Amino acid sequence: MRVDVLLFAALKDELGPSVSIEIAEPATVATLRAALAAAHPAVARFGDRAKAAVNETWAAESDPVRAGDTVALLPPVAGG
Repeated sequence: MRVDVLLFAALKDELGPSVSIEIAEPATVATLRAALAAAHPAVARFGDRAKAAVNETWAAESDPVRAGDTVALLPPVAGG
């Protein structure tokens, strides 16, 4: 299935506002993150420190990802 992932902060700066990736079903946040990390080293640098949200709800690594879901990755930010 093809999944579109919204990106924020440093990930958005490096890769743009979103990326699309093909992953096998069934999928979880962890399998999606692994596929993204393999395709985009910027994602790999953040590892699991980038929080994931599925359908606007914070998601655990074991949460499912289905076709049509809205997925977002939000890396940690610093500011003052």
